[in-house]
Parts: sequence; C-alpha cells; structure tokens
Amino acid sequence: MITAQRQRVTRSVLASERLVLSAIVEGDEDEASRDRIRRLFYSPLGVYVSQASREHDSLRVEFDVAAADLDFTIRTLRSVLPEAAIETIRVRVFTHKH
Repeated sequence: MITAQRQRVTRSVLASERLVLSAIVEGDEDEASRDRIRRLFYSPLGVYVSQASREHDSLRVEFDVAAADLDFTIRTLRSVLPEAAIETIRVRVFTHKH
C-alpha cells in the first residue's frame, strides 16, 4: 500500500520538493504515550515534525520532509515508532499572499 502511494507521490513531486507525511499512533494518554513522544522528538525525525496533536486516544503527527528524504523518514519512523500508521503522503502546497 505505501509503495504504490509512494510511487504516485514521487510522480507528482515534479512541481514540489516538499512533502507532508501524516501518521497516527493509537494509545492512551499515559506515561507510555509520553515516552513515545520523547522518542520521536529526540530521534532524527524530530527536526521534521511540523505538527503534533492529541486526538482522543491517538497521537497525530505531521512531518514536513524533502522528497529526497521520504524513504529515510518512513524507515526511521518504522524504527522509532513501529506502532505508527502512515495515513497520507501528500505534496506540500505553499500559499503566497500578495
């Protein structure tokens, strides 16, 4: 599933060099949850986190990455938070105000 999605994203990246990867980690808000957040922010992925929020019993995280770093981001996410599920990978759209 991720491979096919990654291929579609790779083809559409021609217009953008930045991607947003959204992931979710299910679990209660407890010490284990706080440990997961610490692991994430102190890992090499910490610099890519653009947004993190708690929604009920889940932690939702968005990573802002260069297209060239997508494989690294997915591999590292699987290593740091193997319980994370990738929801979407989309091209980052910059809006310019005039």
